[in-house]
Amino acid sequence: MLSDPDQRLEELASQKLEGKSYSMIREDLAASGMNEQEISRLIRKVDERVLKQTLEQGNRQRLKQWRVWGLILAMAGLLLTIAYKAGILFARLPALLVYIPFIAGIILLIYARMPGRKQRDPDPKGPGPIRKKRPYK
Repeated sequence: MLSDPDQRLEELASQKLEGKSYSMIREDLAASGMNEQEISRLIRKVDERVLKQTLEQGNRQRLKQWRVWGLILAMAGLLLTIAYKAGILFARLPALLVYIPFIAGIILLIYARMPGRKQRDPDPKGPGPIRKKRPYK
């Protein structure tokens, strides 16, 4: 095992993401000489890290899908607009109806970019904002 706790935590989280079970991780930690309390605390941290990475990965995949659909809509709207301006298609429709797919595609692309810019704060150190206002007895 590694000596740095963060590196150890990252290594264990990557092992869990690769498919290793918690019981196998517990056995490895017990074989390395850790006591049961330290193992439980470390497993809890590994579980939190794995859950956080899984959620972030799901969010990234969802944003990628939004980008792809936005690009497809924007390109289709652009082609429809060119065909409309050339007089090939939709000559009798109002121009706004032809521009809607392009505008919708651009909006989807912007929407997919917005959550990517937002930097989330790390887990709060301390009781948190609600607990600070009304401390429980």
